Amino acid sequence: MSAPTFEHAVHRVRSWSQEEYGLNLSAFMDEQPALFGFLLNLSEEFEDDEHEQLVRSALLLREGFRLAALRVLPISNVVIEDVTTGVVEAFEALDLQEELDLERVVAVSRSPFVFAEVRNFLHQELRKGIPDAQLQQHNLMIVVDILIGCFEEALEIPDGPKAS
Repeated sequence: MSAPTFEHAVHRVRSWSQEEYGLNLSAFMDEQPALFGFLLNLSEEFEDDEHEQLVRSALLLREGFRLAALRVLPISNVVIEDVTTGVVEAFEALDLQEELDLERVVAVSRSPFVFAEVRNFLHQELRKGIPDAQLQQHNLMIVVDILIGCFEEALEIPDGPKAS
């Protein structure tokens, strides 16, 4: 996803009225029931504002892929489990190092550009704001990377031209 497309998606999501947000959330729930269920299960793990912004981040990814004309197929529980395992292992490897810094977190993410952009979106959208030091070590970043990975794994890749 390119920078202009992602910036356009951020602008669109921020400008949604409550009604538009509700319609997009409803469509997301219908399109991605397993991923929505995954997010719903996380509601006890996060503050209300944080959880709401994780859901908005998923909607932001949905909008970004839609604007980039990339079709995302329904994400299965198997994809969520596989992506979660990979992301958690990558983050655990970072935890073994003495100091966790944001550049390393971005570097091990599945999609560094999108990860950094969603992280910035999340940071700006949280009303109370989370200090950078907390964001770097917070489970929010793990969930953001899982969301990105799930969307990427579910992309419909059209067959290329057939060789004759």
